[in-house]
Amino acid sequence: MGTPWWVATPLLFGAVLLQSSFFPALGIAWLRPDFVLQMVVIWAVLRGWREALPWGFVGGLLLDLFSGAPFGTAALALVLVAFCCSAGNASAFRDNPLLPVVMVFWASVLYGLLYLFLLRTHEVPVPWLTSLRLVVVPGAIVNTVLAPLTFWLLTRIERRTRRTIAVDW
Repeated sequence: MGTPWWVATPLLFGAVLLQSSFFPALGIAWLRPDFVLQMVVIWAVLRGWREALPWGFVGGLLLDLFSGAPFGTAALALVLVAFCCSAGNASAFRDNPLLPVVMVFWASVLYGLLYLFLLRTHEVPVPWLTSLRLVVVPGAIVNTVLAPLTFWLLTRIERRTRRTIAVDW
């Protein structure tokens, strides 16, 4: 089974509030971490796609509620990124922070490209090169720098919610 909804939903809601309300209120334009994306990618590495897809969907819907973009844009982009980033339930990756950090960088770039593409399909004008240069790549760098902290937090939660299966001999 997956992580209980009462664990995932408040975490994702807190991350959405941080990235959509707290950081913009500080007035720091260059520091816009995407905590929801980080959480979805790291959870995909820790638990696989079966648990990461609901996290991506719920986190994306929460992001869509706080954004001015067409509803469902972030949800679809996060679900696709969660599916692409799930490395399965390989236990070798659970305690190694290097893979999730690298995955967060490339997932941030993929998410940015998917989000821009989905905006363009809704006939929203998208300046591609400017968006890549000023939003996507700096966002990927900020997400990568903050990913070890998110990994530390989620590994603690993952260990507490992990279910062990008894083996009968």
